[in-house]
Amino acid sequence: MYAEALEQEITLLQQENAQLKQQLVAFAQESSATITKLEQELQEARHFLQVVLNTVPQAIFWKDRDLQFLGCNERFAKDAGLKSSADIVGKSDFDLSWHEFADNYRQDDADVIASSIPKLDYEEQQARKDSRKVWLKTSKIPLCSSSAEVIGVFGFYEDITHQKITEDERDRFFDMSVDILCVASLDGYFQRINPAGEKILGYSQAELLNLSFMDLVHPEDQASTLAEMDKLSQGVRVFRFENRYICKDNSYRWLSWTSAIHDHYIYAVGRDITENKIAEAALRQQEAQYRSIFETVSDGISVMDLESGKIVAANPAFCQMHGYSQAEIFNLIPTDYIHPDCYQLFGEFLKTVNAGGVFHGEGIDIHKDGSYFDVEVTGKLFNYNGKPHILTLIRDISEQQAALRERQQAAAEQARLLAILEATPDFIGIADCSGNTLYYNQAWRQLKGINNVEEIKQQTISKNHPDWAIDIIFNQALPEAINKGIWRGETAILDKNGQEISVYQVILAHQSPNGEVEYLSTIVRDITEQKAALLQRQQMEAELIQKNQDLEHTLQELQSTQSHMIQAEKMSSLGQLVAGVAHEINNPVNFIHGNISHLEEHTRDLLNLINIYQQKNLVNDPELYDFISEIDLEYIQDDLPRILQSMQIGTQRIRQIVLSLRTFSRMDEAEFKAVDIHEGIDSTLMILQHRLKEQSERPAIQVIRDYASLPLVECYAGQLNQVFMNILANAIDALEEAILKNHYVVINPQIYIKTKVVNKNLISICIADNGIGMSAETQQKIFNPFFTTKPVGKGTGMGMSISYQIIAEKHGGQLECNSAPGKGTEFIIEIPVRH
Repeated sequence: MYAEALEQEITLLQQENAQLKQQLVAFAQESSATITKLEQELQEARHFLQVVLNTVPQAIFWKDRDLQFLGCNERFAKDAGLKSSADIVGKSDFDLSWHEFADNYRQDDADVIASSIPKLDYEEQQARKDSRKVWLKTSKIPLCSSSAEVIGVFGFYEDITHQKITEDERDRFFDMSVDILCVASLDGYFQRINPAGEKILGYSQAELLNLSFMDLVHPEDQASTLAEMDKLSQGVRVFRFENRYICKDNSYRWLSWTSAIHDHYIYAVGRDITENKIAEAALRQQEAQYRSIFETVSDGISVMDLESGKIVAANPAFCQMHGYSQAEIFNLIPTDYIHPDCYQLFGEFLKTVNAGGVFHGEGIDIHKDGSYFDVEVTGKLFNYNGKPHILTLIRDISEQQAALRERQQAAAEQARLLAILEATPDFIGIADCSGNTLYYNQAWRQLKGINNVEEIKQQTISKNHPDWAIDIIFNQALPEAINKGIWRGETAILDKNGQEISVYQVILAHQSPNGEVEYLSTIVRDITEQKAALLQRQQMEAELIQKNQDLEHTLQELQSTQSHMIQAEKMSSLGQLVAGVAHEINNPVNFIHGNISHLEEHTRDLLNLINIYQQKNLVNDPELYDFISEIDLEYIQDDLPRILQSMQIGTQRIRQIVLSLRTFSRMDEAEFKAVDIHEGIDSTLMILQHRLKEQSERPAIQVIRDYASLPLVECYAGQLNQVFMNILANAIDALEEAILKNHYVVINPQIYIKTKVVNKNLISICIADNGIGMSAETQQKIFNPFFTTKPVGKGTGMGMSISYQIIAEKHGGQLECNSAPGKGTEFIIEIPVRH
């Protein structure tokens, strides 16, 4: 009874246990499905987050408290030289290309973690895998857990290298300018000003930044300056506005401004034109003085055009003398106012003046009313409006025929002339032939402190001039004036204190009717200020020209050096890349090539085994027979050895290419080494093989090698390979251009390479093509830096210049180019065998 109850109980428990097992299995299946779904959703969320991070233009990373990387986006992985963002996990900054900056980066990370304060938008440098250094704008913030505990650091940055370069170039231009470059706020205060502004105005940068520019403007110029400011506020640019600025030494400088408003700031360029203003004022004064003399002198003065013979300028005395108005004078020709009896004399006048001489003579002119009057004529060549003209001085001497009227007119003329002489600011004097002074005008008397006639008579030419000027006057001026009637030149006079004054002097020798010199007169003008201004201007112009030449020369050298360095860096990087690729390919290719022979042997054994097996079992096994027919075993047995042979040929070809790449990649070898020149040429041709092959638009380019037996040559192998590459690539370009542009029909494009031994220490390498050739003008410029005949963007113009430097400077050799249009181009390289 008890056993039966126990058995029932056990049965019941077994049933309940079975139900529990079923429920447990169902729960496990449901849990497994839920976990799988959650894992899938988590994986999708992680993938979506990584996609978002990779889409952001900034580089993003995050680290743990030990400053080990936990993750990054693809942009950051690329900058770090990694294949993917997953490779960053577990690395530190010391493991990456910027390890030289690792201490700085980790200190910033530690500060952010320790302080829990973000460090935002600061600039720092980063080294890339290709050795470039770039500028970054970086931000780092503490990475916190859900419980607000700092568990690491989260950072991101953007590359601002281009912006930094632009800012540096702008600042360099700003500092180099000789003009004032400044930025001012709309309230008139300087925000920035270049060193030229400090130099011109005499204030320091700090002083100028505390000044309103209106405080420096001359009071008379402030109204016009404010008017220009009003134009600026309306968006109108200001060009060549001139005003005066006070300098720190209380002097004023004239400045010419060009300015505009941008982003609520005034940007302005100011050029110092003070010296120009001074020179202009002096020229205007001088012109006014000459015009005054021209208008007031009693003699008739005219300017005649050499080509047309017409008068283009005449003073009132000349017009009055002939009875015409000025407008009428301009329409006359010489035969209208010259007496026919004087035509021959007029011809002598033209001949003398055209020969550069000064003509003096007497003739007869015709008045408008038909009457005649006697004239004394002086003429010489004169530069007027940039063209040669004849300057004529005419004096009416007809009244000399009547003695009384002559004396009256002479007295009146003398009085009028004396009034002019007394009024003129120039120094005018008259002396006899012995050098004794007869007359000084008021200006000269004041200069010498003379008050009466007796003191004038005590003056001599020797007392009025310094020794060096006396030498000029007695040995040059007086003989020429006596011979030609007039002398002009620069001398000097002495004032009452013995101080020397630079002057421009005219000496006239006045002759009697019989041709004897009666007395001498002189007109002297003080040119001290003009000479000082001219000398200063000449010195400034000379200095400016020299500075411009120095800057142009420096700029050319910088451009050449920069391009050379960039090209050298590119070729070095290419060499390293080629060497790396060759090394990486070489090992697996050698492995494959070394095992193909074993594979071929094993395959042969297997095929023999299959043949034996077929002979013994094919008849007894229909299923095997059907399978052999299905896979076409006979074809496989025939084709498999050919496949292995093709693989062996392919790997051998790859090994040859790798060897050529390794030979060409000697770019970073810094020492002379004895190398086989032919290996360098062949490796270069191997690299260019893809360009030599037949193309859809042209046939294959045939390379003809004519190699002599050369000794090993000491050279920079990588640099010499660069020369071969430049010349061969240009030859291929020339052949393609000849074919594609129909400049020159090339049926069989060829490159001919010949080497020979010139002497025991000199070899020659000739590389020629049968392309379009080049003109003599192009040939003269072929080795100039930045010269290229290729389209924009295709050539830098530095290849042949660098090649010439490598051969001539680095190897002490020669690089020559021989070419003619339509006859191809030949480059000849000669380098020493030993150095």
